[in-house]
Amino acid sequence: MLIEWGVLLRPDKQGSPRYASQELLPRLGRLARGEDPELPGRLRLAAHLCGDDCLRAINGDIQHIKELQKVLGFRRMQLNPTKANQASGWKAVEAAANLRKLSEAMPELELILQVNEETQELFRLLFKGDVPPPANLVVLLDASCGLGLAPTSWSPPEGVRRFGFAGGLGPSTVLPQLEAMSRACEANYKDAVVWIDMETHIRSKDSGRDIFDLSLVRVVAQKVAESGWLLKSNL
Repeated sequence: MLIEWGVLLRPDKQGSPRYASQELLPRLGRLARGEDPELPGRLRLAAHLCGDDCLRAINGDIQHIKELQKVLGFRRMQLNPTKANQASGWKAVEAAANLRKLSEAMPELELILQVNEETQELFRLLFKGDVPPPANLVVLLDASCGLGLAPTSWSPPEGVRRFGFAGGLGPSTVLPQLEAMSRACEANYKDAVVWIDMETHIRSKDSGRDIFDLSLVRVVAQKVAESGWLLKSNL
């Protein structure tokens, strides 16, 4: 089982709940690169861009993204260009062209587009047009835009072979939802690479503070491992 740790990036929120402080980011980068003497090995990180950081990526600021990667050492980067993430107002045609340029300029980086109602046109331009999508561009299906709400059903993206599912996942829901995802993918997606993403339901309150709860992460990992689901699933 591979676990990737997402780091939310939004300049006006760094240091508040859910967003690592500016002081913590370099430490996370050292952990990602295997340069921290207190923890051997490497931490698998993905940057999740919101707000101005996301808009700068959408607007084609390649240098800014390279600087973020230099600090954090992430291997994947998710773009959340939605109103809920304070990253709206872009034009789909220009955004698609800019993301193609970003993908080409950083081929070692996997870019993840959060797909929902707001980003459908951008998704269509990148994945359904005459020009094939960049090889390092994949999608996360999250209809709730990061609000932690499960969809009524899971629908794989047509023609895409590498994608993730998000929405309402946590200790009490992960196993039945994995079974539902497997059924949705059974007919035409047995060769797909699929991951799941969760945030809201692996957090808890500590003295009124909203915190990331590693004990809940352990519960999810243990349930998935003990269920044998990874061995029997088609995903």
